[in-house]
This record gives sequence, structure tokens and C-alpha cells, in this order.
Amino acid sequence: MAERKAVFTIPAHRAFADALAAGMLGRIGRDDLPRALLLLPNRRAVRAVTEAFVRASGGALLLPRMLPIGDVGENEALGLFDEAMALEAEVQPAIAAFERRMLLMPLVHRWQSLGGRARSSVETLRLADALARTLDQLQLEGIDPARLHETMAELGAHWEATLKFVEVVVKAWPPQLAARGLMDRVARRQLLLAAIARRWRGAPPARPIVAAGMASADPAVAEVLAVIAGLPQGAVVLPGLDLDTADWGEIGGFPAHPQCGLWHLLERMSIAREEVRLWDADSALDGPEPRAKAIGAALSLAGSTAHWPPAGPLPGLRFAEAANPAEEAGVIALAMRRQLDTPGATAALVTPDRGLARRVAAQLRRWEIEVDDSAGTPLARAPAGTLLLAALEAGAQRFAPGALLALLKHPLAGPGEGRARLNWLDEVRRLDLALRGVRPAAGLKGIAARVKSPPQGTLPESERTQLAAWWKALRPRLDALEALMAKPRALGDFADGLRAFSEDISEGRAWEGAAGRAASETVAEMVQHGGIGLPIPPMDLPALFGAMLDDVAVRPPFGKHPRLAIYGLLEARLQRADLMILGGLNEGVWPGGDPFDPWIPPAIRRRLGLPETERAIGLAAHDFVLAAAAPQVLLTRARRDASAPTVASRFWLRLLAFAGDHVAWETDLPALAAALDARETVPPAERPRPSPPAADRPKQISVTQVDRLLIDPYSFYAEKMLRLRPLDPLDADLSAAERGTIVHAVIEALLGAGTLHDTAAREAAIDAAIAVHADQPLVAALWKPRIVRMLDWVSELMAARAAGGWGEVRSEVEGDLEVSGVKLKGKADIVQVGPGGLLIADFKTGAVPRQARLSDGLASQLGLLAWLAEEGALDGPASRVVEVAYWKLSGGREAGRETTSARHYKDAWADLPAFIETCRAAFREAVGEYLAGSRPFEAKVKPEYAVHLQDYDHLARLAEWWGRK
Repeated sequence: MAERKAVFTIPAHRAFADALAAGMLGRIGRDDLPRALLLLPNRRAVRAVTEAFVRASGGALLLPRMLPIGDVGENEALGLFDEAMALEAEVQPAIAAFERRMLLMPLVHRWQSLGGRARSSVETLRLADALARTLDQLQLEGIDPARLHETMAELGAHWEATLKFVEVVVKAWPPQLAARGLMDRVARRQLLLAAIARRWRGAPPARPIVAAGMASADPAVAEVLAVIAGLPQGAVVLPGLDLDTADWGEIGGFPAHPQCGLWHLLERMSIAREEVRLWDADSALDGPEPRAKAIGAALSLAGSTAHWPPAGPLPGLRFAEAANPAEEAGVIALAMRRQLDTPGATAALVTPDRGLARRVAAQLRRWEIEVDDSAGTPLARAPAGTLLLAALEAGAQRFAPGALLALLKHPLAGPGEGRARLNWLDEVRRLDLALRGVRPAAGLKGIAARVKSPPQGTLPESERTQLAAWWKALRPRLDALEALMAKPRALGDFADGLRAFSEDISEGRAWEGAAGRAASETVAEMVQHGGIGLPIPPMDLPALFGAMLDDVAVRPPFGKHPRLAIYGLLEARLQRADLMILGGLNEGVWPGGDPFDPWIPPAIRRRLGLPETERAIGLAAHDFVLAAAAPQVLLTRARRDASAPTVASRFWLRLLAFAGDHVAWETDLPALAAALDARETVPPAERPRPSPPAADRPKQISVTQVDRLLIDPYSFYAEKMLRLRPLDPLDADLSAAERGTIVHAVIEALLGAGTLHDTAAREAAIDAAIAVHADQPLVAALWKPRIVRMLDWVSELMAARAAGGWGEVRSEVEGDLEVSGVKLKGKADIVQVGPGGLLIADFKTGAVPRQARLSDGLASQLGLLAWLAEEGALDGPASRVVEVAYWKLSGGREAGRETTSARHYKDAWADLPAFIETCRAAFREAVGEYLAGSRPFEAKVKPEYAVHLQDYDHLARLAEWWGRK
């Protein structure tokens, strides 16, 4: 008599969990159900089938014992079989996953260092994780380590060296674990599964045993399933096996095919497809069978597409294509919300794109709907995780202003609520203002110096005192972090110090809630096992911790909406809703890219008999087929992501090609989603023309501001009347402005002391001027030589002028003159007395104004200074000005260049008195029309000259009216 083989399949169009529950109730009965053992792929499947039993029971029901059999690729533990528990004492305990990571990282690091391949710690971590997966696969498939050596023929030098390293690790790894009294969890799992299979084969259990939901399996699990299929009360139930496809014999060679995993599973179980029977049960969540068969045909092997049946409609299947991810999320959220209008109807979004999942969850909150995103949030994005990373980033950057403020502004930093929280944020704001501009010296010492002496005008004296007191109280907390990040340490030491700092800075709030508990457990694991790893450079810590926290999912609490859900691909297996939305259907997302194995090349994988890396694409295809067979299905994609156009998923393209002209496009939802965020046409702002009363207008203006007033009056109004100042950026590099300030200060000091030609005096003056930037090594290294060349050039120019009869030189000469009730103030960089009159010169470390602007009176600084001098208002008697000049100081290959009315700019300066009169007329226009008149301060009156005046463009709402007629 042939051996009994009870292998079944639930077709793709049936809701797997509900059909499984209904079938078990019918086959086993309510009375015997509690005795049964039900083995499922993972813990999420246990939850799904539990809910299905509740729906099927219609009342109280004692459930079977449900255990995950353990899919290693999904990090699920082996369920505690009674038989496995009896064998526990016979095998060594499994090594913790994090401890294993810490042991593998030094091995990978040594391999990286052999060929001078030293890399960052996070790259070492990723390679160690890939090596762990390779070890798992070799153990899962039962590959003898000796075979690695046999496959090295005809390999490149790189791959040969890599495989030799893998061979050494594979041989040395089990003894290393044995010396610690441990073993790999995969090896342990395989031993237990093999023992369970032997025991069940020799002494079949008396209770019903059902294994369900496995779409693929390694040899050990396949052996257990084969034993279960032959038990008197055993059954194996496969999800979505295609019993009709004609190309079944070829599928095993195409790992990306949706049925490939099932093909290999049946091969390992020694079961022919013809032996598999249909599981006789249905449910209210079953989809239309013709569509499920059509989807299977659409995703068949490429060679079979010529035999596709005639194109026809796919009932209940709609496509929606959005312009971008935000629009796609809006369509999906509206579809889910609309489903709630039908009593009892359910909807689920299935997507591997976590960004899309977060967008949809945010969109649903507009209707006060909190949806269960069962894939969870990476701990690195949760508040507790971001606090840890912000602390590490601040320490690694030696408390650079941006990183420090990001830490102190974190919601978990400081007091939690009430007046204490507001006071904390006020002090952080003051610190923000104090740290604006050029970055302070590295470390807390530099921050403390800036707090003691913030930039002029940033904080009133009372607030400076208050900030200093707050910083003094905060400093000891930050000192602990600075000491922690001062040198390389073991990861466990960093984690221990970080735990103490986070608890201190958050006043204990860092470990609250689901994310806090996950962070606490993760850090505790680092402390426990992190001492056995490599010393980590502090600069590597933010990226290393970020990678580790990214691997930890924070599951949402229960109590979310009971009829809506968001699933990742793993969580979606065996799940079914009335409306299944399959989102993010772009290549590289669904399916994801072919995962690359950095340790074993594809050719060697084939020789060893390891599964192709494309097998993951096949599993994603199988997930797609099952999800797309629901009663109602919506497929969505975005034509571009944040950076570039996207390519539609192969699944999307296959279904479009299969359906032909019968494709059903969803048109209502995109229009409704767009209408939700649409608003009535808002007329753009007009060009601003504020016109305050003449009495309120400024009665003082400097020679450098006249041009601004005539070119962009609104910019002058915002600065002088609204008293708005743009904040300096945080952590700014030293710019040409600071260099110009240094040069002016040096020349003023040397001219005042009469030591411009004294080399030693110049050296001392430069050192004194740059001392304020002693924490900026580039100033001394790069700027000082340029400043020396500038001074050499100025000294040579002065000597040449002295030889030509020019005499006394004064610098930074100030003066003022009142005209029509408005005071004009000015400061000349250089005033020199010559044979026939004065020279007025201005230093430029930037660009020199062009002739056209000078001719139009819109670069009037020198002309107005000359007017003040001729009126006797420039700190001296009235004197005729015979020359004006720009001295451009660069200190580069060309140390300096003089642009003077004596030799240059003949169009603008040929007639110097006329130029001075043009500038005087520009000032009178500014006074008569704006300062003493009633003309509105209109924005961008002379736009061709306003390119450099952009600080107030956002306030003027420039983009709304610029270019309009």
C-alpha cells in the first residue's frame, strides 16, 4: 500500500487563514481542536490564523496550539515543540544574535586590513551581517565546508581570497562557539528539527498535526513537513500552489518565478504536484477565481506568454498611477477611508516601501484614524532612537553648533512639560543666537567661550547673564558625553556611557513607551555583548549605531483602527481584507533588487547548490499573487520618486500587457484626492509698496545705504524701519567678509602707528588681528600669507604715491553732513593728501562696481565721501578731491589692483566733479522722495542692480509677483 501523503493547497483566490481555520474545524472538529498542533511560518501568521478562528467559530472556541516553525530568513525562532523541549538539555544553547555580530566583526575587520582595505565600522558591520547570512545559508542547506575549496577553480584573485577567508571562518566558527559553550542558532535549529523528524517518523504522535502557510523551506523544515504529510493525523497545507500551469517542469530553473519556492519545497518533500489536493473550505474574503488564474498566467514564464489566453477584464482589479509618492499616498488613504463607509468592510495596504507606509498613515490622521502599521517603525526613526543618535552626533562632531542644538532641541532633552519645558526651550533659543556666525572652537570649551562672549548685538545683557547661568548648570552633563567620545572604546563601553547620558539629559524620559523600551533593550544588549568587539573610533559611532537601530522595529501598540491595516510583505503573508491595496509597485521596490552576496559569487552558489539570490524576488512575486487575488484590489505606483523617474514593477507591466485594452484605471480616487487638498484660487501678492508717514521715516543714512534705498527701497525699509536682520547661519565658515574686516583692522593699525613699511610691525599686527580666530587653523595657514601679500602691495603702492608727491595718509576717516533734515554719515578707508587735493580710496576684498552702475549714480559711496570731504564734513577742512579709487585686495597671484579715476573708468570718472554731482543728485533723490518725501518703499525698483540684495525677498513675496505684467 502506498504511503499516505496528506498535502493540500489553498488556491490563491481563497483567503488562506480563513480557509485553513474553516477546514480544520470541519476535519478535526471542535472537540479535538485543542489537542491539535498547528505549525505556521512566523508569529504574524499565528496572529492571523488566531483571528481567522475567531471569525470562523462564531462564539467561544478552544484553539489548537499554534507555533512558528521558524523561517530563519525572517528572524523567527523555532517554536517550542514538546519534542524539542525534551531535547533541549542535549544541545548547547544558541548564541545571541548581537553577540554573534560582535564576534564576527573582528574577523571581518582583520580580513579588511590584510589588503589595506580598512573601512568604516559600519561597513565592517554590514559585511559581518552578510557573512552571518552566508554561514546561515551554508548550515541551512547542509553544505560541507570542504566543498568551498573544491569550487575555487578559475576564480579571479579577489574572489579566491574572499572564498579562502570564508572557508577559514566556516571551519573555525563552530569550535569557537563550542569553546564558549554555545552553538549557532541555525545549527541548533537544524539539529532539533532533524531529531523531531526522526522521533515522529519512528513514533507518530496521536494528536492531529497540521503545517500550513510555507511557500518555501530549507531541507530540515522540508523533512519535517514530509514526515507530517505521512502521519496518520497529519496534513501539510501550501499557499497558492498552481495545479494547472503547463510549464511546471521548467519552473525550478527560474528562481524569480512566483511558484519556484513551492516547486523546490515539493522536490525536497519528494511530493509530485499531482499528489497535492485542494483544501476544501472557503470564506467570505475569497476573491474571484478567474482573476487569480489570470494573474498566475500573466506572471508565467516568458516563453509561455505566446500562449496567453485572449485578453479579458480582470474583475475587481484597478490600477492607479500617481505623479509622485505624496499623490500616491493621498489616493491610497482616500481608498482606505472610503472603505469605512461600508459597514464591516476592511482594507489593507501592502507595501515594502516604508516611506509610502508612513505617508499613508499621516494622511489618514486627517480623519483622526490611527492605522496599525504592523511592520513597525525603525528604532532609528523613533524618538528614543533619534535622541541616542543626536547625542552621538554631537559628541562625534565635538559639539559643533548644529549638532549640539539638534541634541538640546530634541523633544526628549530637558524637562518634559509645563513651564520648565518652556524655560528650557527659551535657553536653547538664546544659545542658538549666541552660536550664530563663524563656528566656535571645537569642543565644549569653544562653546563656553562663545556663551561668555556672544557676537555683538545678538543678545541683550540680561539674556547673556541668564544664558551663562543655564550653561553653567548644563555643562557637567555634556562634559560626561565629551569624555565618553574622547577616544576609541569597545561598543559596550560607549553604550553604557550613552545610556547614562541619555537618562540624565532626558531626566529619565528616554525609556518611556514602546520606543523607549526597545531602545533600552537594544542598549542593554550592546552593553552585555559589546565588550567582545572591536574598539570603535568615535567618528564611526553615529553611522554604526544608526545601522544597528535601523534593524530594530518598534511595533505599534494595540488599539489602532480594527478595520484598516498597513502591512509589510512579511506581515501580509496569509492576511486578507475586502480591499487589498498593493502600493509602491516600482522596480527595485516591489520586487526589490536582486540581493548581492559579497562573500560567495553567483557561480559558486550554483556549484554548491545554494538557493539563487533571485529566490527573494520569486517569494515577492508569490506574495503579490496572493494579495492580488483578494475580492477587491487596487494597484498603485508613482511615476517618480524624490530624485528621479521610476520604472514600473515587472508585475505591473505584466498585468497591463495581459489585460490589454481591458485595463480598469481608477480615475475617481486621484481626482478626489486632489480635490481634498485643492483650495480656491488665491490671488498672488502685489509688489509691496509700504508708505509710512514722513515723520516716521529715518532721518539718518550712511553712504553705503543710499544705493540700497534707490535700487531696492523695500529692502531698506525692512532693515531700517522694521529693524529686521537676517540671522547669520550656524557653524559658518570664515568668509571674505571676515577677511575684509581683518585687513581693514590691520591697515588701520599700521597707518595709525606709521609702521606700514615695517615688516616686523606688519607681522605683529596680522597676528593680533587673527588672534580672535585662533581656533580656526586655516586662518593662519591660508589667510595670513594672503594678507601679507596684500600689505606688501599696499606698501608698494603707498611708496609709489609718496614718490609722486602724495603726503599724509589717514584711514577710517569719519564724517557727516545734514541735508534737508537728513544726516548723511560716511567713513573713508583711505584719505591721502596730494599736490592738488585729496585721494579718497576704498578697499575691496570682493568685486569692484562696474562702470554702468557708477555712471547711473548707483555705486555712490566714493562720490558721496568726496562730497563730504569737499564740504569739510570728513573730519578735516574742506578740500578739493582730485582722485577716487578702489583698491581691490586679493592676496593671490595678483596681490592687489588699483582702479582709479586717474587712469580707469573713463566713461564714469573722466569728469570727476560730474561724477560727484551725479552721486549728490542720487542722494538728493533718496532724501527728497523717500526719507523726507512720501514715495512708497517699493520692492526691486531697479532689478538689474538688485541681484545681490536678496535678504528680504521672501518677506516681499517676490516669487508671487516677479515677472507678472
